[in-house]
Amino acid sequence: MAKDKTKTKVVKAKADSKNKTVAELRADLLIAQKSLHDGTLTNPHAIKSIKKEIARKLTAENAAKIEAAGEPKAKAKVAKAEDKKGTK
Repeated sequence: MAKDKTKTKVVKAKADSKNKTVAELRADLLIAQKSLHDGTLTNPHAIKSIKKEIARKLTAENAAKIEAAGEPKAKAKVAKAEDKKGTK
């Protein structure tokens, strides 16, 4: 049998993503998705990990925006729920 001579890429999702911005993580996600389609990605779970890390960062940013606006988290959720009930 002939050996595959394709190069494989290893994407480290957890260790590097702690200090990265959302834009950098999205770039990493794009690279990982391209290498998955090329068949050179050795760890497909890295894509899922990068997506989760992006979601964590965005959630933290949105929580900081809500707190900076002066609304505590619980009151913001209650206000949204009351708005939904009142519109029906």
